[in-house]
Amino acid sequence: MLKTLSYIILFFLGSASFIPKMDVSKFKESTINLSSESYLKIKGKTNVSTFECQFDMTAISEAINITYKDEDSIVKFNDTKLILPNLEFNCGGKAINKDFNKLLNTEEFPEITLKLKKLSKSKTKANSITATIEINISNIVNTYTIPISVINNNNLHVSGVMPLDINDFSLTAPTKMLGMVKVSPKIEIQFSLKILEP
Repeated sequence: MLKTLSYIILFFLGSASFIPKMDVSKFKESTINLSSESYLKIKGKTNVSTFECQFDMTAISEAINITYKDEDSIVKFNDTKLILPNLEFNCGGKAINKDFNKLLNTEEFPEITLKLKKLSKSKTKANSITATIEINISNIVNTYTIPISVINNNNLHVSGVMPLDINDFSLTAPTKMLGMVKVSPKIEIQFSLKILEP
């Protein structure tokens, strides 16, 4: 699978002459594993400070299924997702962890789901790749298109930043100290995923 992903990335970066012709008639299936060096975190701020909630990547112990189809300068994915249990985020203390899970309605909706929909090569910028990602928080789904960075050394390294507005998911940020400390609705998901060959 790592070799297949490398072929896809090299194709996007303009090295198609080195890539065998792929069958575009149907979806292909494989799996990937994430290195322990990978990370995913949610960053935000209040009117007095910033906060960062880091996801425990060891919670993703199983290989991730990948289903994809190559269509010229677009690779489409089918049901390729990363499921993040809310309780595996650590914001640095019990009180802020409690507020974080209250914000996400963890008791009713215990997971965040990131679903990769497609990768696209930019028509205007060389060596530029965008990812279309569907995110489900508290049973509300929104889709975002973001630029991503891809490095292909010994292993494939994919990273990016996804800005979000919690109002888009009908979330209400908690307030503290009689309303004097307020959380900004603008947050971002930062990810750095190092992909290993199974």
